[in-house]
Amino acid sequence: MAHVSQVRAIDNSVIQLEVDDSEKDALNTWCGHVRYTPKYGGRNTTADVWALELAPITSLGSAIWSVGGRERERFSLAGGEVVVYDCDKPSDARWAAWLGPWHMAHGMFYAPQWESSDIVETFSRVAFTDTPEGMTADPGARFDLQSSMYLQTIAGVGTLQVQSKQAAAGSVPKWRGYVAQAGEIWRITSTPNATAQPLLMVTPTVVATLSPWDAPRESRPGVSVRTLAAAANPSEAAAGFLTKVRRIDWNG
Repeated sequence: MAHVSQVRAIDNSVIQLEVDDSEKDALNTWCGHVRYTPKYGGRNTTADVWALELAPITSLGSAIWSVGGRERERFSLAGGEVVVYDCDKPSDARWAAWLGPWHMAHGMFYAPQWESSDIVETFSRVAFTDTPEGMTADPGARFDLQSSMYLQTIAGVGTLQVQSKQAAAGSVPKWRGYVAQAGEIWRITSTPNATAQPLLMVTPTVVATLSPWDAPRESRPGVSVRTLAAAANPSEAAAGFLTKVRRIDWNG
């Protein structure tokens, strides 16, 4: 038996991760990161290139907790609700989210562009449509979707970051990798503070990076689910998971 975890991406594409049924309890919900640039006249500055995070509405409480948020205001906007919080972490920022029925788009705002009018202007740059499968957005005539990536946390294994192969073709190695069910796997260079070596998987439509760490289950945050073997060699545990993945697709 197989289990398919899927999310509808911001551009209405569909991402699917297929694993053995025995692995389904290790999969957490999908989150995303999207970045936009102006269609015309962009200067590639922070004001022009802007980004938002995407998450299920069930993550609202943990997002507020992560910034030490104190509610500042909330109001209706474009068929959803905007919430704004003053932050303790970092203390010089405000965190705001546009909430739909099933998902939210959220980000940090800094002075002087952190007033309600600035937040409304940002969330009004694209037309969000929330669906049970994921949040989509129409950038209209003003903006282009520069990049999007989606993340799936796997309990006891780590975080899988997924991009379309078309968008991330430049990161595909020139040499052959280990051939698994879903695609080829490579070990890649880790950052100086990484505790384990990340892995890269390339399928016909996806470039995915798996960063090993002791990820908990969503139902039991902060509780380790790693076996002794996985704790001793997290990179091998991550490799073991990838070799058992049946497929990862980005279709749109």
